[in-house]
Amino acid sequence: MSEARLKRQSLASQLLQGTPLQPTGVMPMHKPCALVAVFTLSLCSQWAFAAPELPERLSKSEKIVYCSGMDSPPLVSFDVKQKPVGLQVDMGEAIAQRLGDKKVEWRISPFAGLIPALLAQQCDMIVDQLFDKPERREVIDIVNFMYSSQSIVVPKGNPKGVNTLEDLSGLKVAVSNGSTIRVLLGKENEKLEAAGKAPMKLVVYNVDADAFQALRINQVDAFGTTVESAGHYQQLAPDLFQSAVPAFNRILTGFGVRKSDPQLTVALTEVLQGMRADGSYAALLSKWHVDSDKLD
Repeated sequence: MSEARLKRQSLASQLLQGTPLQPTGVMPMHKPCALVAVFTLSLCSQWAFAAPELPERLSKSEKIVYCSGMDSPPLVSFDVKQKPVGLQVDMGEAIAQRLGDKKVEWRISPFAGLIPALLAQQCDMIVDQLFDKPERREVIDIVNFMYSSQSIVVPKGNPKGVNTLEDLSGLKVAVSNGSTIRVLLGKENEKLEAAGKAPMKLVVYNVDADAFQALRINQVDAFGTTVESAGHYQQLAPDLFQSAVPAFNRILTGFGVRKSDPQLTVALTEVLQGMRADGSYAALLSKWHVDSDKLD
């Protein structure tokens, strides 16, 4: 295996594990690579390493296709004109530009169907709030770009007095299908039952917007979602919702790529490294009010 490929794999491994990356220190090439001098050859090698290589299908394509549920504001969602907006929408556009000024095409699917859609080659990447979990890494690669946490949202005034997860005993709690919070609250129900308490009733919705609507009209008592989505909806309707418990279960969050696309994983890693180095990464997180979620 060539030294350049080893360097690429090492770089990918760092970001996949959420390890802060160091600038590559690539120097500009002032002389042709044809010169035999060792110094010049070194420059040529570094220059080649700096240019992301793409799978052949992408290198020849004018577009890149993203799979998303478009239901995780402020990361990915539709605005009132049905235009994609959010942190990952902006990042997706920046990534497409840095991968060869490609056009972005979105394929929309419920969150639970995103990984199957990726594996079925319906898109090139998952661009959504994808938590980095071992069971997901068994089937896809994940390139992390931020952290996420979980939250419990209740009506303004917290009429049911929910201050801990245990306080959800016997209440109706909305969750999204395929979400991490659904699994976490399922485990909490096991604890409640073991303690002789009534479990919460988990009401499953396909999209977050429907769950928040159910909470608004009092069809459920609470809604389990991410801190990021909770903050978004509280900003939209500060008189209707509030968070009930401290944020919990902080977890790395990333973009999903097929394991059969290692070149794309490496290219994405390099692009994100560049965005962190030039300040555009921090600027985008600040724009969408998720500065506290940035990678260490």
